[in-house]
Amino acid sequence: MAFIDYYKVLGVPKDIPQKDIRAAYRKRSKQFHPDLHPDDPKAKAKFQMLNEAYEVLNDPEKRAKYDQYGENWKQADQFGGFGTGAGGGNPFEGFSFNMGGEGGMSDFFQQIFGNMGGRRSRASRRPAEPSEVEAHVTIDVWTAILGGDLIVSSTYGKYKLKVAPGTQPGKKVRLKGKGGTKSDGTPKDLIIVFDVSIPANLTDQQKALLEQVRRG
Repeated sequence: MAFIDYYKVLGVPKDIPQKDIRAAYRKRSKQFHPDLHPDDPKAKAKFQMLNEAYEVLNDPEKRAKYDQYGENWKQADQFGGFGTGAGGGNPFEGFSFNMGGEGGMSDFFQQIFGNMGGRRSRASRRPAEPSEVEAHVTIDVWTAILGGDLIVSSTYGKYKLKVAPGTQPGKKVRLKGKGGTKSDGTPKDLIIVFDVSIPANLTDQQKALLEQVRRG
């Protein structure tokens, strides 16, 4: 099995503090979310790879094993620990996780990207799949303040949402069972995250009205 550098997938240095892993993942997930790349047939697989890297690095125990044993971290407990096999070289040296290339591989993605001449470890197990996916939706400031109805289009379908008055940036709405399915057919939730777009070019009249509102 070819080795994946989870740190490069997540776009972080190997000495990143544990408390910063989640923030790095959230930033990366916005960049590589399948909704942003509808023309890329492998976008979902790449996003799952990102989730796989996060699941390992965000767990201090799994991260410690990964740092110590490299590609063999999953078998560390079963076989009592062993080396990382550096003598054979790393076929993914210089790997860059970007939407334009296939990058590294794991046991979970070998069926998608091909075996590349490697052998799959019988002892390896697939990581737990996430039970939810996030999609960021941008609304204008007027809708955020006053509320309104909204049609959201995503990879998984179109949904009508009601935006509550006073919606703040980052507010989340959970749509149960609307985020596609896991490999076993179990439905995933779709989490809508609202981003608010602030107008940059206001007319004098709009500015005057806003000033009036601010003064009360």
